[in-house]
Amino acid sequence: MILNASIYAFAALAMLATLLMIFQRSPVKAAMLMLAALLSTAGLYLALSAQLLAALQVILYAGAIMILFIVAISVTPQAWRDRPAPGRLRRLLGLAAATILLTELLKVSAALRQVTVSPEFSETGTLALARALFGRFAFQFELLSLVLLASIVGAVALTAKRKAL
Repeated sequence: MILNASIYAFAALAMLATLLMIFQRSPVKAAMLMLAALLSTAGLYLALSAQLLAALQVILYAGAIMILFIVAISVTPQAWRDRPAPGRLRRLLGLAAATILLTELLKVSAALRQVTVSPEFSETGTLALARALFGRFAFQFELLSLVLLASIVGAVALTAKRKAL
């Protein structure tokens, strides 16, 4: 019963986010609604016990494709019209969020190093694919994604300074 409720909840959230995205005039808000639709689709995959599809949905679509969309949208002139003035509180909150994310990433990385799989356990699905893709470099791979995101933000900030001059 709970499984059916979560499937319906994720489906309704995906449908609502998609409908709102279609009728949104602001491209940045439309991209955020698209991200909500993609993440709710990943939740739908999880509710249906398709963990690999959910992981691929988050990594490929909600991660890589949405970063591409956000960067493309951020260099359009319309994206800079509704830009709020930067405040000290926002910078502090952003720094706190980045610190929390890095701390959680370090905790998960430390926990994954201690995980052992019994020799009689033979996994040919998601675990084997994750080990083949990332191996022992899962932390470095995630850290690289943060570095890429920081470089994208830096490039957008440099572009904004040039446009202001």
